[in-house]
Amino acid sequence: MRRAVLGCLWLAFFLVICSAIGIGQEKAANKAGTLRSNQALMRNKLVQMNLILEGITLDKFEQAAKSAETLKMISRAASWHIVDPTPRYKRLSMNFQEQAADLERHAKEQNVDAATLDLVRINVTCTQCHQHMREIAAPRK
Repeated sequence: MRRAVLGCLWLAFFLVICSAIGIGQEKAANKAGTLRSNQALMRNKLVQMNLILEGITLDKFEQAAKSAETLKMISRAASWHIVDPTPRYKRLSMNFQEQAADLERHAKEQNVDAATLDLVRINVTCTQCHQHMREIAAPRK
């Protein structure tokens, strides 16, 4: 149980840093007007991730399960914005949706350790996907 709490604290730190970076990027992108729809979806993913973390750490499992379900829906919606998805993007997107489904199930089962691990796995997948998207966008610049 102590490992789960330490994992949650590490994850909370990671999410705060990611949120701070995202807010700075959002402000830069939003200077001229509204966010693009994909940017809004990514911001909503961060919101849902924070709600999941809160749900797991405060035993609000229904909240965590609902946010995990929302993550799956956001992931499906975001995939419509990818014009030419690479095989790696497709695999990462599928992994993300499966991990969100696992998290939803584990939250409903009130399995703190498994839900915490699922949340870490989702964070890793997010990081890998964003890195991949930056790599394929770099040659276009």
